[in-house]
Amino acid sequence: MFSKKLGFALGAVMIFLAGVAFILGRPPHRDARIYPLVQHYSPFVVENGLGGLKIKRKDDPKFEREPDAVKFYAQLQTLEREWAKKHLKLEGNTLLILDDSGKRVKEIPLKNESEKRFVREYYGVDTQ
Repeated sequence: MFSKKLGFALGAVMIFLAGVAFILGRPPHRDARIYPLVQHYSPFVVENGLGGLKIKRKDDPKFEREPDAVKFYAQLQTLEREWAKKHLKLEGNTLLILDDSGKRVKEIPLKNESEKRFVREYYGVDTQ
């Protein structure tokens, strides 16, 4: 019924589509030192659910987003950037984490230009 060539072609197409989905769905680079420090104060939590990964807020139990696998990390970065507009400031080589009222909660000294570039590119925060 099916020829071997058709079977190989379908297999090749499936492998190609899986590769494209993998490339599109991979997370952006996150600095190994800075991201966990900021994540401690971020209201967003990633949970593994039955249907896939979910984004929840620590302070709002009703907030739940479950984007598809390809858009998951882009959605998470968008939410973190919105939060960072109000809660992160970059002053020289120091990253300031602020609470809801604008008071300093933590100061993180940035050790090199790579960490500073990460804060600017990932969170969209620039020197004030």
